[in-house]
Amino acid sequence: MNRSVDLGRDTRLDEARSRATRGRGRRTLFVVASLALAAILVLLERERDGSSLLRAAAVNLAVVSWSSFVLPLRGLPAFESYYRLRRWERSGRLYRALGVPAFRALVRRGPLATFNHALPAAWRSGDPRRIEHEIRAAEAGHGIAFGLVLAFATIALLRSEVRLAAWLVGLDLPMNLYPVLLQRFHRVRLGGASPTPER
Repeated sequence: MNRSVDLGRDTRLDEARSRATRGRGRRTLFVVASLALAAILVLLERERDGSSLLRAAAVNLAVVSWSSFVLPLRGLPAFESYYRLRRWERSGRLYRALGVPAFRALVRRGPLATFNHALPAAWRSGDPRRIEHEIRAAEAGHGIAFGLVLAFATIALLRSEVRLAAWLVGLDLPMNLYPVLLQRFHRVRLGGASPTPER
């Protein structure tokens, strides 16, 4: 009896140590990724003589890569009310008027389709919880990136870098805003359901 109790206690201790180790590893990766993003942004800031388009594209790519990488480490934002569709969204008319179905067709074909395998795999599985988890992951990652790039565009505008600000916003729309709209439209296609995602 005592031996089984000791074994159970040891197992729980091992699991706790394993969780703590994984937690420290995730925090370390988050810090490293964030420092790498900061270094890239500093380098791009110093290259003011370069093309505004290339600088804006590099900023967008760096930010969305960072958000897509760190989000699984930190976990999805727990804003249940945000993920639920509003009444004016449920018909899908707004998203169709904005061309979201055409954007969906574009990103599902060609080289753009290589950037995200998780969501198509979730759709093929037919598991509503898995689909919702991947929808939320994509929506949150691109939503965070959209907000950050918009902030950088505002800073550029305040510094009279109008062309850079315009390119930042211009690229932010297809690279981050439209992917967010697409995830909302996916939820419309699911009938507005928002099941509890996988953990």
